[in-house]
Amino acid sequence: MFIHHRQSAADGIADPVPGLLSGGPNSRKQDVSNNVIYPADAAPMQCWVDQEPSYASNEICLNWNAPLTYLLGFLEQESK
Repeated sequence: MFIHHRQSAADGIADPVPGLLSGGPNSRKQDVSNNVIYPADAAPMQCWVDQEPSYASNEICLNWNAPLTYLLGFLEQESK
């Protein structure tokens, strides 16, 4: 709901742009200096938060969405 995506944050609509894939868990937590709060003592696969400033775990990036688009196109073609 609170993805790190400038277009979704700036469009004046509460919900994010639908259909986007955000990043995943990131145990390095590079964004804690941006007031991002991760769960205390979280295991590496639990280092994800639904907070807008969390670019390390919750960012919308081309390198995640391009393969998703390719896969969805393949699945659509195979379903015909």
